[in-house]
Amino acid sequence: MKKLIHSKPKILIRCNASLAEGPVWNHRTKEFSFVDILNQNIFICKNKKRIKKFYSKEMISNFLPSKNNSWISCGKNKVFQIKIKKNKIFCKKLISIKHKTNNRFNDASIDSQGRLWASTMDENEVSKSGNLFFFQKINSPKKLLGNFIIGNGIDWSPCKKKLYFVASDKRKIYIFDYERKAGKISKRKVFARIPYQKGKPDGLCVDSMGFVWVACWDGSCIIRFKINGKIDKIIKLPISRPTSVCFGGKNLNTLFITSARKTNKFNQTEKDSGNIFFIKTNVKGIKTNLFG
Repeated sequence: MKKLIHSKPKILIRCNASLAEGPVWNHRTKEFSFVDILNQNIFICKNKKRIKKFYSKEMISNFLPSKNNSWISCGKNKVFQIKIKKNKIFCKKLISIKHKTNNRFNDASIDSQGRLWASTMDENEVSKSGNLFFFQKINSPKKLLGNFIIGNGIDWSPCKKKLYFVASDKRKIYIFDYERKAGKISKRKVFARIPYQKGKPDGLCVDSMGFVWVACWDGSCIIRFKINGKIDKIIKLPISRPTSVCFGGKNLNTLFITSARKTNKFNQTEKDSGNIFFIKTNVKGIKTNLFG
């Protein structure tokens, strides 16, 4: 097992987002995308000089590539198919979910079978009304988990036999046994607890060696966990609220990091918060699965 080597975090995109989330690297198109949930913006980046920004009339919490040159996204209580034509986005509602008024979709991922998994949260961050949904078929979601306030990152081990899921309010990353064909999860265990001084776990991703990377909201860091759940590395960041991470780039060895803007009681904004960062590493990620 080789030792992790990485560069210092640097700014990739100065977008000053309120809540940048859902970073994804599309290996087919060589594009990096993310959303700014609160401002209802979608960003698609070919490189530093080719960044396209799209405004959505609908709240968009995530933006995941499909096999048919479109995207699938979750909003407040809906799942959409999104297409882009002549620099405009078009949202087609696929299904609506019945959940509490203050709930909304949050993070989401596509499994190796091309199926959607999505978490929900209470926007007021009070009620334990968050859920984990699995869409065996897009019009027949299954509620697999609940009893938490903020459901967050979802990813799988390289062998596809384990599923990781974040419950932010509990400061826990859970691990499940995963049956790939059926999409069943079982034997829930606590994989890791985030130290109190390191904030709360947000979005995560798994690298090709099976190590788990998680963004720590209000912790000013990314934590890399070993397969046994022990901390391998803590990478300090120049901002307080990283929101999520993904691997991408030509060699899949660049870690992209989204972040949220932070202001103090005097309405002063933390320097560089809400921008997108990157870290070069000597390890590779796993290719993003496509929906469909």
